Amino acid sequence: MRSFPFSIVASLFTIAFLFVVNWLTTPTELWAIYPALFLLLWPLNVLFKFSDGHKWYALIVSILLITVLFAINLVQTPDYYWILYAWLPLLYWPLVVFAGRRAAEVTFSVLASLVFILYYIGLNIYFQTGFPWFIFPTFVILWWPLSVTFARRPMLFSVFGALLVTIFFWNVNALTSPDVIWAVYPIFAVLWWPLAIYFFVYRRTV
Repeated sequence: MRSFPFSIVASLFTIAFLFVVNWLTTPTELWAIYPALFLLLWPLNVLFKFSDGHKWYALIVSILLITVLFAINLVQTPDYYWILYAWLPLLYWPLVVFAGRRAAEVTFSVLASLVFILYYIGLNIYFQTGFPWFIFPTFVILWWPLSVTFARRPMLFSVFGALLVTIFFWNVNALTSPDVIWAVYPIFAVLWWPLAIYFFVYRRTV
């Protein structure tokens, strides 16, 4: 733990230096807060190097990031609370860490993903009803329960994964540029995934 006091002093000294430079060169733009945030991770890394320390590290860093982003939101764009889009993914990090092995259970992954998807659908409906952008975070989060459910079944994982990619690109194509059918290209590429699994993995085991 001798490195902990050094990490605190060095981090604070560097942060103070950056804020002084910020104030002397561009006082109207507060850019020093960004590197200061990452410099604070150094002493936190040293502090939480103990059994189960990674759990508290994830929680504290997540709260720290949310707090800093909220402060930036209030300072730069107080009329638009974009922090509402960022805070939930940041909280999912400590949620998964504290859940431990439960995060690899189908029920947990499905329920957590459902909460995530419903939250962004609510934001989409409340803030921007003109375009269903919730399909993008939904596409990303669905890989979690999909991976957990079919982790030991590569053939099924490739089939449902390819189906998910196909549905996603087809919808994006229909919503953004229905006059140009470009979705066939990524769909054609992803279809090679289950095909390769079937011929090079599955058929060798049956």
